[in-house]
Amino acid sequence: MNLNNKFAVVTGASTGIGREISIALGKERAFIALVARSKNRLLETKMLVEKAGGGAEVFPTDLSRLQSINQLIEKIKQKTQKVDILVNVAGKWHGKKEVYSGIDFEKFSQKVILDTFTVGAVTPTLLTHAYIPLMAKGARIINISGTFESGAKGWIPYYVSKRAIEDLTVGLAQELERKTIYVNAISPSDTKTEAYKKYFPQYIKEAIDPKEVAKFAIYLCSNKANNITGKVFVLKKNRKPFERFHY
Repeated sequence: MNLNNKFAVVTGASTGIGREISIALGKERAFIALVARSKNRLLETKMLVEKAGGGAEVFPTDLSRLQSINQLIEKIKQKTQKVDILVNVAGKWHGKKEVYSGIDFEKFSQKVILDTFTVGAVTPTLLTHAYIPLMAKGARIINISGTFESGAKGWIPYYVSKRAIEDLTVGLAQELERKTIYVNAISPSDTKTEAYKKYFPQYIKEAIDPKEVAKFAIYLCSNKANNITGKVFVLKKNRKPFERFHY
């Protein structure tokens, strides 16, 4: 597969799943708009994408602020007249020094709740809304969710934000079918990212490699995945991807 001349937008591209998906797209010769908060980490990703054979430009953005999201939308529109691939990875489940897990819902601050919803649900909704007019037949939208095998207890804001984009995935797939724009979600189990290693080292042996998530994202961008849309695929370590029944 070769995605030469394809323009992709990847949020959460500074590390983890977003970085690996960006690198994988780079290997397929795509040009990637790299979006995340940290400019320095995005520049690291840009270097890795270019080393892999692709092109990239960094768009440092605070995705918890509506003004910043709208500025991002306009900057990318100034950069390109088409968006072939949109990958919504960014989510908020930890701060600089704490993880938002094991917390009773009423003890979350309003700011954390609103920031989590904005980054994980509002941002992908608004980016998709903005870029559908730039998408031609065969364009791809991929949303990253999570399995939450232990349930929602302890991190309800993050859980709700990710479940929201699964519903967004299904609804968009139904609406965009007539335009032949494919919309799917990937729901990885615990993933071996830097943050996960920091906050949950005790579970690292059971975690899936983010490169595996990236590999499946590339498959969903390929011609082999034509006509696959409206699906939520679960990825677990040492198991083939499978579709989760969507409630």
